[in-house]
Amino acid sequence: MIYKEFKPNPSLADYVQLIWIMESENETEKYEKSQIMPDGIVEVIFHYEEPFITHEQNGEKFKQPKGFAVSMMRKYIEIESDGKTGFISIRFFPWGAYHFFKEPIKYFLDQTIDSEKLWKEQNEKMLKKISSTSNHEEKINIVEDFLVEQLKENKQNDKQIDDAVKLIRTSKGQIPIEEIAEKVFLTKRTLERKFLETVGTSPKIFSRITRFLNICHHLEEHRNKTLTQLTYECGYYDQAHFIKDFREFSGFTPKEFFAKQNVFFADI
Repeated sequence: MIYKEFKPNPSLADYVQLIWIMESENETEKYEKSQIMPDGIVEVIFHYEEPFITHEQNGEKFKQPKGFAVSMMRKYIEIESDGKTGFISIRFFPWGAYHFFKEPIKYFLDQTIDSEKLWKEQNEKMLKKISSTSNHEEKINIVEDFLVEQLKENKQNDKQIDDAVKLIRTSKGQIPIEEIAEKVFLTKRTLERKFLETVGTSPKIFSRITRFLNICHHLEEHRNKTLTQLTYECGYYDQAHFIKDFREFSGFTPKEFFAKQNVFFADI
């Protein structure tokens, strides 16, 4: 597989973490089924080749739309190609995505939403443009121009929520929600309401996923630690809650998870 990463242009850099391309090197190369963990972010995918198949935990599967947004997930999924691979993915910062949509993100939590519903006629034009060129840099430029226009049209000013998300990430999900609300000068209820609308879930769930992701990104450091050590280092009160989060987000116990291969999660 061809894999390329692109830093967003300066006008998008406060909101977009990364833009990347994945593409088959030939007509027969496929992307094997892989597990994708909850990641605390919104990602937008534009397929210019055959869309992937998504497998959900309940056994259901569906073919992805040509273009779609997937909100912050609370459950893992599995994906695999369904033909030749070719897509562009925009990975937003957790505080970045809501500035590009008219719809509150809470309406598509744990779901994919067709980009046609989000951006209508503009979406179809953009998809045709990226399919009409084989040059990766040109594809990226088309997507960035599209995003800049959406940002101009939909940008919101809610620095308190942006700061709250950053506090949770910086603390690795270990600051109490009441303390976060106090630091950003909001009541707990207001913080929860605004968080749901802009990030897509409650600050409590976002904190839990952030704790889980912090473990995922430091697997090598954690492999030889006891369950008790991991429990308290990661901010859990007891092993029962620690194991519960692992099962909920990954589908495995910590021991099973550390032994798995072909598992992917986004940067925190």
